[in-house]
Amino acid sequence: MLKDEIIMGAGEVYMYEFSESAIPTHEEIETEAHNVGHCSGGFSIEYKPEKYDIINSYGKTVKSFITKEEVTAKTGILTWDLERLEMLSAASLIIDPKTKARKLIFGGGSNLKTVLIRFVHTKENGRKIRFTMIGQGGNGFALEYSGDKELVIDAELNAIEYVKNFLAEFEEELTDEELELLVPGETQGEGGSE
Repeated sequence: MLKDEIIMGAGEVYMYEFSESAIPTHEEIETEAHNVGHCSGGFSIEYKPEKYDIINSYGKTVKSFITKEEVTAKTGILTWDLERLEMLSAASLIIDPKTKARKLIFGGGSNLKTVLIRFVHTKENGRKIRFTMIGQGGNGFALEYSGDKELVIDAELNAIEYVKNFLAEFEEELTDEELELLVPGETQGEGGSE
């Protein structure tokens, strides 16, 4: 990323129930079936480490350790889908063919769904920034029905270590020019700058 580049906040959100042992490819994650549709209020990521300081007899910190890391992702989803709400809770989704109805039933459930969530932002140069996290929706969600505003499902997921040594990651695609700034000489012989 160039120093003067300003990143705007729009992007696509993908979410689905996850049970694999490794993070899938971009093509497997970024499908129409996993896209949550329109969002409102943006997408936010919060990283909160818990730090432990070793303090000497003079009251000076001589070393610090991170003892715990928390990553939280929040988004406002505009597209109505009971299956997405099921992923954010311990509720059960029941489809009744006789009454032609779907029901999301709360109560009695204790297992939270494990969900892969991906946010993709396309930069002005066409390259993408991706945030990927595996989490659970134990903090619930909020719905507000209002006569003059669209319904938004405010969803919050907390990262879990479902895949060993992985809570979340950012990935930024680089142009040849950006790579050359970071690792001089790496792009030689690859057809020049894009």
